[in-house]
Amino acid sequence: MQIYLDNIVFTIQRAGGVSMYWYELLKGLCNTDLSLNFLNADPHSENLFEQQLDYSPYPCIRESRIPSKYLRYLPLRYTLPSSAVFHGGYLRVSPQKDIVNILTLHDFAHERRMATRFPRGLANIRQKAYGIRHADGIICISESTRKELLYFYPKTDPEKVRVIHHGIADFFYPLNKQQQPDFALPPSPYILYIGVRGHYKNFDQAVATLQLLPAQYQLVIAGGEPWHPKDREVLEQAIPGRYHILRDVSSSTLNILYNYAWCLLYPSSYEGFGFPPGEAMKAGCPVVATYTTSIPEVTGTAGLLVKNPSPAAFAEKIQLLEDRHFRDTIIQAGYTRSQFFTWDKSIQETIGFYKHCWNTKFSL
Repeated sequence: MQIYLDNIVFTIQRAGGVSMYWYELLKGLCNTDLSLNFLNADPHSENLFEQQLDYSPYPCIRESRIPSKYLRYLPLRYTLPSSAVFHGGYLRVSPQKDIVNILTLHDFAHERRMATRFPRGLANIRQKAYGIRHADGIICISESTRKELLYFYPKTDPEKVRVIHHGIADFFYPLNKQQQPDFALPPSPYILYIGVRGHYKNFDQAVATLQLLPAQYQLVIAGGEPWHPKDREVLEQAIPGRYHILRDVSSSTLNILYNYAWCLLYPSSYEGFGFPPGEAMKAGCPVVATYTTSIPEVTGTAGLLVKNPSPAAFAEKIQLLEDRHFRDTIIQAGYTRSQFFTWDKSIQETIGFYKHCWNTKFSL
């Protein structure tokens, strides 16, 4: 069984959840004896994850001279050997009928009209619909995503769909608090907000929550898109002197931030999986978030989840953590829950799914 993996996903973002998933999958597959081939690999990539991959032991194929910003929306243009398995990093499938197409679906934000606008949103929806029709096997990263797939595309055969959760990286773990971290921590207690701030991420609710909390609570904003002067002005007016912006944060620094945070505040109203809650729990950080889509699937009973999101509801959950015994219980429950999500498990389930789909299509 020859496997062909399309790495064009690394041209779509410099870093992010989708390219992190693809990197972890490739890293795991490279530690097996499977026959791997890479399409659209770039040893000089700007993607932070692709920079960590060593392609030298594997055949690398340039699919086309079409620029990647256009090629990413097209079906595979390279002819694969018969009976090969093709897995695209982001929504692409091959039009060949004599191979196995594996498609990973992360979310349906475009179908919900919660993500990028026309024409990119329409292009994403059409590409996804084409992929769903031509896929022999569909990986959904959560049960929530599987339910949405069958809602938006009810003619999909449920038998060709498999839920395979992401893993949580091992560089998130509880630190020894007796040792001083090699990083200047923001003032405590601080509430941590991770990632982008637009659309359904509801960053404005995080700011409004801080306005309702006692003055000693600070807001730390890590990662995300660039800040414009007007954005900073709004923040300064809302919570003057109570916020700290950390634009470029390494994984080790993020682990420190999780470890010393009062909690992670995750007001997002939609997630296909949602890495930050899992990362936070694995690092021993309580999670305050919304009870929606995949978030309760990730946190289980360990998350302090709000069914009717509002700044007042978030502030109430945050202040529950002032009870030390309750806080310790939540932290331990979160750490236990996070152990369910490992990349080893995810990769083994993915390999098993490749074999299942291959046998279903080609065995007599």
